[in-house]
Amino acid sequence: MKKLLLLIALVVAAVVGNNLMHGRTALQMRTPMLVNSYDRNSPLYADHQAFVDRFNANEKLRNRFAGEITSKGLYAAWQTALAHGARSLPRERLVAVAKTQAAILARLPEASCAKFARPHDDFDLVLGADIRKTVESLPPYYHQVTTNFIYDSLQADVDNAPVVPVDEDNFKVALQALGQRYPGEYGARLVGVMQNPNGASDTDACWAANSLMTTAADLPDNEAEALLRKAFGG
Repeated sequence: MKKLLLLIALVVAAVVGNNLMHGRTALQMRTPMLVNSYDRNSPLYADHQAFVDRFNANEKLRNRFAGEITSKGLYAAWQTALAHGARSLPRERLVAVAKTQAAILARLPEASCAKFARPHDDFDLVLGADIRKTVESLPPYYHQVTTNFIYDSLQADVDNAPVVPVDEDNFKVALQALGQRYPGEYGARLVGVMQNPNGASDTDACWAANSLMTTAADLPDNEAEALLRKAFGG
């Protein structure tokens, strides 16, 4: 789950002079700025420009990524920030971003969707392009949910926002409820993918990734919150 959120973050926010999905070389970013990576004809151009402007106007956020850093290091920094957001933002924000990710997974080409059930390159160019295309095909609401979550997660990390504790009882109930959603052949299919993701077909791997995300977001509020805080926040 966390991987998809991070990849979407990297797709929607490109640092000036560097495509994050294209390399691992060291960067010198004294005053990092975001640029709008969408074409002016894109239905998401205006919404994304609002996100870019908001980030660039926030000196604390820009300073968070200043200095020399590799693109792998930048990836890790974004991952840390998004995890902090998942541990501190309200429950409804977590559920909304999970449902957004489920909407994206359901519309990705099967081969790209399947990668979320398997180990894969964090800088997979084909996957990045497919995510971008899919986000553009969705109503702007989904892009807004994602960029608002990204921004507020970055801010939470910079401000060291207090963490909302995970209710362990609700987490256990959530796991039990999740297991009950996969009886018989469905459970066997899911376990098969989890035990041998590289050996699973694209169809089965994509189904597993999409189904788990959708099911987690559709659990009762308290259980969904506990499961998603664990999944996104680590």
